[in-house]
Amino acid sequence: MAIRISRITISHCIGILFLLLQLGLVINARFAPERFFCWAPYDSHVQFKTSVEINGKFLTLEEAEKRYKYKMGGWEQRSIYNIFSIISQYEKTYGKNDDARVTIIYSINGHQEKVWNLKP
Repeated sequence: MAIRISRITISHCIGILFLLLQLGLVINARFAPERFFCWAPYDSHVQFKTSVEINGKFLTLEEAEKRYKYKMGGWEQRSIYNIFSIISQYEKTYGKNDDARVTIIYSINGHQEKVWNLKP
């Protein structure tokens, strides 16, 4: 009994390329700090507190959350780099003329606290 290999069609090529693209994105996500498309994006737990100063005035927690449309403290189940990204993108676009100074004190998985600063 002979096994016959048929020709590879364009639809087969598209399917193979799609799967290779998916594999590439998953591998890339494992090494990116934000980990948006990673298979296990919730593999770290972060405690954090954010302070925001604009033109010398500190914002309240509610004002900061309204500004960035995201919580500014507490427990985060995703990578802390997601929050850094949200704040950085806002300050590079909408807030670029506000002279904002942002400080985040955070601890990943209960380890030693670290500080992240964004200054204009």
